[in-house]
Amino acid sequence: MPHRIGVMFRPEWPPEELPVFARGIEQDGFDELWLVEDCFLAGGPTMAAAALAATERVTVGIGLLPAALRNAALTAMEIAGIARLHPGRFAAALGHGVEPWMRQIDARPPDRLAALEEVVGAVRALLAGETLDVDGAYVHLHDVTLGHPPAEPPPILVGTTGPRGLAAAGRSADGILLAEGAVPEAVRWARAKARDRTTVVYSWLSLDDDRSAAAAALRPAVDAWMRMGLYPAWREYAGLGDATSAADLEDDRLRSIAVAGDARDCARAIAELWVAGADSVVLVPRHEDRAEQIERFTTEVRPLL
Repeated sequence: MPHRIGVMFRPEWPPEELPVFARGIEQDGFDELWLVEDCFLAGGPTMAAAALAATERVTVGIGLLPAALRNAALTAMEIAGIARLHPGRFAAALGHGVEPWMRQIDARPPDRLAALEEVVGAVRALLAGETLDVDGAYVHLHDVTLGHPPAEPPPILVGTTGPRGLAAAGRSADGILLAEGAVPEAVRWARAKARDRTTVVYSWLSLDDDRSAAAAALRPAVDAWMRMGLYPAWREYAGLGDATSAADLEDDRLRSIAVAGDARDCARAIAELWVAGADSVVLVPRHEDRAEQIERFTTEVRPLL
């Protein structure tokens, strides 16, 4: 699989901006556009369909769809419809959802990983045209067959960071999606746990000729990331030590967990993720100057890769 570069349309951005953004990403030569279904923002399948309708070449991915929020049959129906309308240009990643949000909407199953693996397995089987009778701990289907399965099922990935989730992805999914902060050693570790499945990696983009300014722009996002309660291996590989906030980290450490710095720093970071096993690196641009960041990446970083 050739190495690919994508861009995230961040979930806090207004959905009506997506078609123009998607066309711009395609015109700039990016391979992929990824969308995030966060509570309580725009729905992933709706956004993916809009982005695909606005473009002709770019692959569109959803990452993540919270598995416990969605019935497996309905999820397969939505994915199948999009895949038939836009064959070969769609991928979807499922996850167990952010804990506070899942509790807020009463969608937190007793065993989140068991539910995730059951949903992923059922969705992939339905997309492959199988008829399912399932009475699992979470998924219950009787004599269910898709009326319009896609000729070529799209890749179904799992987004997770811990060893149990990665092992489940290795058993049940086509690949894994790793959230922001995945340094090369974390990518190697995750791929090994997931049996070397296709790997998509989200990475913050902070491009600036002033490397200290690039690091400073990352601090709010890294603070939020550290507050989420990282799996220990993620902290270890990122070299966070006993740090409790981004204020505890030197500039070099901040830049090391992102595609950050000047053009050569950014190109080097992407190349290192590719060497570590990332099939696709998806850039998460800064909110305040996304157009400038994407333009500079296209003109300054892309030629170095």
